[in-house]
Amino acid sequence: MSVGPVKRVTLWVRDAERSLAVYRDALGLCVIEDKLLSGAAIARMVGLQQASLRIVHLAAPGTDYGWVGLYEVRDALPPLAALPDPAGFPRFGQATVLLTTDSMTEVVARLRVTSGVQLITEPTEYRKTTPADATPAGRYSECLFFDPDRIPVGLMGYATL
Repeated sequence: MSVGPVKRVTLWVRDAERSLAVYRDALGLCVIEDKLLSGAAIARMVGLQQASLRIVHLAAPGTDYGWVGLYEVRDALPPLAALPDPAGFPRFGQATVLLTTDSMTEVVARLRVTSGVQLITEPTEYRKTTPADATPAGRYSECLFFDPDRIPVGLMGYATL
């Protein structure tokens, strides 16, 4: 294999603490690294003249890939602009971070009371009766939400038939 699997999804966030309330507190990912970097090399890495970065990496316990990276750019020159609010979902060009869960009801309950989270769809269950090489037959459930930076995030649950 020349590339893969996905090591990390990097999310450019306005406020790492607000995002940690979602990814750490509501979703239950573990912080595996939290650091602040600054200097000319860091600014160049993100295409800016000046910047510092707070980088928080989160993961499920015991995993070395599939991380979520929260990257908060501080002191940026030129200043960073936000993407326009999505007019809806889904739209061409949008990406969705998809995480698996075996506790859909509990996780969604925590998301409902987390500041800045907006549910896009309620948990919806569907049955897949024919197995495929990568996905077994079973009962699947999915839920979609926007995080505080309006990044679409999906949750997927699975149970055997």
